Amino acid sequence: MYDGGTEGGVDGGNRSLTQLINRAAQRISGFDASHPIVWDLLLTGCLLIAGAVDLAGGGWRSVAPNPDVPTWAAAVCTVGFPLTVPSRRTRPLAMLLATLPFALLQAWSGAGLQIATFCQLIVVFNIALRLPTRQLALSAVLLAVPLVVGAARFPEDGWAVPLQSSLTSYAVVAMLGIVVRTRQEYTASLRERARQLEIERDQQAQLAAAAERTRIAREMHDILGHNLSVITGLADGGSYAAGKNPQRATEALDAIATTSRQALTELRRLLGILQNDAPHATPAELTPQPGLGELDN
Repeated sequence: MYDGGTEGGVDGGNRSLTQLINRAAQRISGFDASHPIVWDLLLTGCLLIAGAVDLAGGGWRSVAPNPDVPTWAAAVCTVGFPLTVPSRRTRPLAMLLATLPFALLQAWSGAGLQIATFCQLIVVFNIALRLPTRQLALSAVLLAVPLVVGAARFPEDGWAVPLQSSLTSYAVVAMLGIVVRTRQEYTASLRERARQLEIERDQQAQLAAAAERTRIAREMHDILGHNLSVITGLADGGSYAAGKNPQRATEALDAIATTSRQALTELRRLLGILQNDAPHATPAELTPQPGLGELDN
């Protein structure tokens, strides 16, 4: 029997969990972007502590190609690898090159520390994330040299499986960095497109507003020009006829009053359009003058 409520509850729970994860990821990303030094120091400190705990426990000797490796060699590698992590953002390829002496020391001594591989994977991820893809070929060479040295140094432990496993891990991390980089570039392109659309929308709105203002100004010019021309003509005629025919002068004054009212009506209509299109209330100084019927008694 179909249980819509249960499925809806599961979907709602999944959406809530996804939103929670996305918000947490955005907060972590925002903190990382605004405080990169704090994040780098925190990551480096955690790597140093983890390496020190592993070194002090001695469990790494059980998986090392050479269980009798000198402690000082393992200690140097334990400290050296994490120190290359803080600069992985700005100089990832240089940091991978900086790990090469420690990787060669580890391969030659047979330490086989897990912290070393982890630090190198972090640097490789940043190379794939921040540098051109062709730099990954050089990175693969820098990673393969210590592996070949270790395989030649301790051939009795077998070299094919460890070499293949290490290179596969590096390839997976490199692909992950490329995927994240592609997603970031796609997101950045979407944001840029949205910004361009906002700019184009604002420009179109400004052009439309300018065109509307031009139309209204032209219409107001026509109204004022036509009516003022009529009023001027009537006033001149009335002034000429005032001495000889007072009746004609009175008719001219009535025509002037009618024309003036028509002009005021048209101006109020245009100003009313502007007032209705305005996003906020029109200031009192921009409000058209009231007619006789609008005045208070």
